[in-house]
Amino acid sequence: MSDRHAGDASVPGGGGRPPSSGRSIVNTTDLWVAIVILGVVGLLWYHTTLWDPLPAFVQRGLPPSLFPRIWLGLMAAMALILPFEQYLQGEHGAALDKDRTKPVKTITYMTMLVMVPICASMEWLGSIAVVFLICIVLPLLWGERRIRILIPYVIIFPPAVIFLFKVAFKVNFEPGVLGLGFK
Repeated sequence: MSDRHAGDASVPGGGGRPPSSGRSIVNTTDLWVAIVILGVVGLLWYHTTLWDPLPAFVQRGLPPSLFPRIWLGLMAAMALILPFEQYLQGEHGAALDKDRTKPVKTITYMTMLVMVPICASMEWLGSIAVVFLICIVLPLLWGERRIRILIPYVIIFPPAVIFLFKVAFKVNFEPGVLGLGFK
């Protein structure tokens, strides 16, 4: 018998404790993170219930509250899985705790410092300008310098996203002060 199975009760003749008894199904740190995420999701979901409904003659496509609720529902579903992730990963789950010992990289904070003002300026710049601005600024911030990659990305990706949301989901984009938008 190999050393890997020594003491493993699931292997005949292995004796010892069962393999899962040394490891909890729920990771306590991830449980608290999930609780915080679910709390924020709950508050934001409640906020969407306070929005005035649009009159039927104005509303086209999705109601304004549905799109944020779809995203909030996805975040809640992922948060519910989070405490069990380490257990579900099996032997690879130990790497999750090992990665937590490393500090958060500076680029994470820099990304937040760039994204918050850009997103906050959406009312002034307009949704379309913000999408293009993000697609230009983030790759540059993250170190992408290959122009042959950046230019096609900025020319193709934002219009594709805008087209998808405008045509498929019938989302109206905030034109902002600059007036860039679609009717």
